[in-house]
Amino acid sequence: MNVSDLLKSTVPKYNETIPSSGKQIWFRPFFVKEEKILLIAQETAKEIEILHAIKSVIENCFDGIEDASLLPIFDLEYLFLKLRSKSVQEIVTPILECPITREKIKLTIQLDEIKVKTFENHNKIIKINDTIVVGMKYPSLSLFLEKNIMDMSLMNFYDMAINCIEYIETPTERIDFYEKSNIEDFKQFVDSMTKEQFDKIIQFFATMPRIEHVVEYKTSDGVIREVVLRGIRDFFE
Repeated sequence: MNVSDLLKSTVPKYNETIPSSGKQIWFRPFFVKEEKILLIAQETAKEIEILHAIKSVIENCFDGIEDASLLPIFDLEYLFLKLRSKSVQEIVTPILECPITREKIKLTIQLDEIKVKTFENHNKIIKINDTIVVGMKYPSLSLFLEKNIMDMSLMNFYDMAINCIEYIETPTERIDFYEKSNIEDFKQFVDSMTKEQFDKIIQFFATMPRIEHVVEYKTSDGVIREVVLRGIRDFFE
């Protein structure tokens, strides 16, 4: 056994649960080589480069995740926060500019307390009308990277709707989404929806699980305020 293998054999392993599936998975802290990947991506300050770096690091550190781009975004963010807490430190201190007083505030966040927020009115099965039901799947990292979706504008909701329909079910048949083979059919299907029907699809995205954490802080005027952090970037700004 060479010295690098000997060093790797002493690295601790941790157990975590993938939020979307409930599957138990093991991971190790990231090494210097993975930290370099993250630092290079952060220096670019480009969201897409950071996502690529997180994908690479998760694939390296988690057992059984061969392609992290297939994970829903909230799974990816959650697993990375847990990985970061065991690799660097469990507390992060991002700087917030208070929208009321405009002063800079240092927040203190315990990463182990971060959970995936779920909503009671969320449903992956959507009744479009009396005869048509749509089954939805969560947007994965690969979809965000392929479509370069960095915000939830109406046009991005449209692209996501087409690509996140898992199946369409009628009283007589079920049509499953197979890669790109029937994407034009699904596009025509979405184009034919009424606003009320499409709003049901938007509701699916608006209420899907996400990383969200409320932090209280005190400003110089003595008022205790709170901020809602969402997504990885909010935790490390």
